[in-house]
Amino acid sequence: MNIPCNSCQARKSPLCSVFTDLEIEDLFQLAHIRRIKTGAYLLHEEDPVRQVYNVSSGALALERLASNGAKQIMAFCYAGDFIGIASGPSYSVSARALKPLTACQWQEADLQSLYKKHPKLETRVHDITSRVVEAIMDQLFVLGRKKATEKIAWFLLFIETRQANARGYTSAHKSRSFKMPMTRVDIADYLGLTVETVSRAFSQLNSKGMIEITDKWTITIKDRAALTALGDYTSPVPGRKG
Repeated sequence: MNIPCNSCQARKSPLCSVFTDLEIEDLFQLAHIRRIKTGAYLLHEEDPVRQVYNVSSGALALERLASNGAKQIMAFCYAGDFIGIASGPSYSVSARALKPLTACQWQEADLQSLYKKHPKLETRVHDITSRVVEAIMDQLFVLGRKKATEKIAWFLLFIETRQANARGYTSAHKSRSFKMPMTRVDIADYLGLTVETVSRAFSQLNSKGMIEITDKWTITIKDRAALTALGDYTSPVPGRKG
């Protein structure tokens, strides 16, 4: 077989790893490849749930609007993340590309049609859905912190881990430097802070020598021990996204 799955960043993702190299064609034949530009939306809040997606490359933000127009970012997603499953008839969030993004799209019914032939797929989809609860708990945990610098310290280590996982790296192979795909406004909307507070927190971490920030929005971790202690960050256990 000569299909894109064999070289895709998401080949070892929770969804695709259910299939062997011989079986993956069953999944790919039902997929529609979506390519989204930076700032464009893959799906919109309150649209009817018809499709589900597995991110192949890029990054996106899952966001929700309040009745007063305020925006809350619920999560950041990378290659290998499976999105679109909902408990109701419509999406509860919108998905905005933070940089050029590619995703496999399936009709929800088409994906379910594979359950009989590949029973492990149904179990895996349910497992992925349950991880949403873990992600919500992580967010509530960090939002409960009192100091903005603690929130930012946790967030930087969290994003570093998410990006390393998306590239298939282990903790031992993390680079000290990584590029942030989201803006300070996005970070503020995720952490429940003002943009000014986010900027001050970054400046404080930089002045204390814990991180270094370049003009291309690349973060270099200079003092990992201090940053970890400040953010009270614990690396996720194997097999869990985080």
